[in-house]
Amino acid sequence: MWYPGHMAKASKQISKLIKLVDVVIELLDARAPLASRSYSKAPFRAKKRLIFLGKSDIADAKTTELWERHFQASNEEVFVFDKDTDRRKVINFLAKHTDRGSLLIVVGVPNVGKSTLINKLKGKRSAQVGATPGITRSLQWFSVEGLFRVLDTPGLLLPELWSVELGAKLLLIGSLSVEMVDEKVMQRAYQIYARIANLEERDLNAFLEKYALEKRMLSKGGVPDLDRARVNFFNWIAQGKFGRISFETPQEVDQDKGDSVSSAQS
Repeated sequence: MWYPGHMAKASKQISKLIKLVDVVIELLDARAPLASRSYSKAPFRAKKRLIFLGKSDIADAKTTELWERHFQASNEEVFVFDKDTDRRKVINFLAKHTDRGSLLIVVGVPNVGKSTLINKLKGKRSAQVGATPGITRSLQWFSVEGLFRVLDTPGLLLPELWSVELGAKLLLIGSLSVEMVDEKVMQRAYQIYARIANLEERDLNAFLEKYALEKRMLSKGGVPDLDRARVNFFNWIAQGKFGRISFETPQEVDQDKGDSVSSAQS
C-alpha cells in the first residue's frame, strides 16, 4: 500500500499535538463520506468533531442531503460546502460551534478539498491547490480573524487498505491515483461507476479501448493507448467532469457492515 514518509511523519506529529486541539474539522468527500474517513481516528475520539462534506458541487445533491441527515441523526454537526461556498458562511458555522480562541485541526484523506477549505478560511489563495494526492506536505498553523487558530495537515490514510471496495471508492474520488492501486481495485471502481452511470460495458479494458479511440488517445499504428486512457478516465471521474455523481449512500453502507465501513472506521 502507498504510504509516503511525510504522511507517517504527520500522523506522529498530530498524535503529539492533538492534546492541544479543541476541535477537529473532519473534511469528507460528499461523494463517499465513509470511504473518505479512511484514516486512524484514534487520536481524535476524545475531541469535539465537526463534519464538513466537501466537493458537494460534484456530488449528487439528493444523496448529499441523505448523508447530512444521516450524520445529524447521530448528533454530529455537519456543514456542506464546495469551492463556491461563501467564506462568511464557513466562518460563521465554525464560530457557532467553537469558543473564541479555540485551536482547530483540519483532517482528511488526500485530495478531499483541504486546500480549498484552508484558502477560504485564510481569505486568500495562499495554499497550493491541485488534484495530486498528498500536495500539502507540512503542518501549518494560521489565525482566522482572531476568532480561532487552525492547523492544516497533509492528507492522511490508513497505512493498509485491505478492502478492494474501499480502495475503489478512494480511486473514484481521487484520494488514490491509478499508479497506487492494482487491477482488481480499478476493475471494481469501474463497476461502481458503470452501474451509477448506466454504462452497458461492464469490463474496464473493453471500455477503455472505446474510450481511447473516442478521445484519440492512440499509440503508434493507431493502437488505443490504454494506459493514457485509464489515467485520463479516472482523473475525469475524480474531478467531476462526467457530472454530479455520488459513490455511496447511507442505505448501501448500512447493508454492508463488513467491507468499506469496517475499513474506513478503523
